[in-house]
Amino acid sequence: MSDVPKFFLPASSPDTVEADFASVAQMAHCAAPELSQRVYSIAYTHNGEEWVATVGQQLRGVQRRKVRSGGTSVERECPVADPATVLAIFPGSPYIVVTNHRIAANVVSKWENPFMAGQPKSVTRFSA
Repeated sequence: MSDVPKFFLPASSPDTVEADFASVAQMAHCAAPELSQRVYSIAYTHNGEEWVATVGQQLRGVQRRKVRSGGTSVERECPVADPATVLAIFPGSPYIVVTNHRIAANVVSKWENPFMAGQPKSVTRFSA
């Protein structure tokens, strides 16, 4: 990813970002990693779908389906999405993703909060 931002926490002010991040880490039962190890985005696979979780953005992904077209099998990409916004991603085994599901009253998600994303295919850290 180009244009990777410096560390931030959605809906947190610069004055409270560290305390807020520590609270999110506690909610996720994770240790708050040092600044150089904080994760901005991951790509991971779940039930055959390829998903991307990026801090400050809604979960999005692609599902590949094989369909028959004109007597041949063709692979089609179908976008998948979830309305939950990613608040933080914690490295580990497995990686843990925290969203605003059950934090913001009007956000419904098919994912638990927090949820385990396994070992991602790619990891992007915040810029230094």
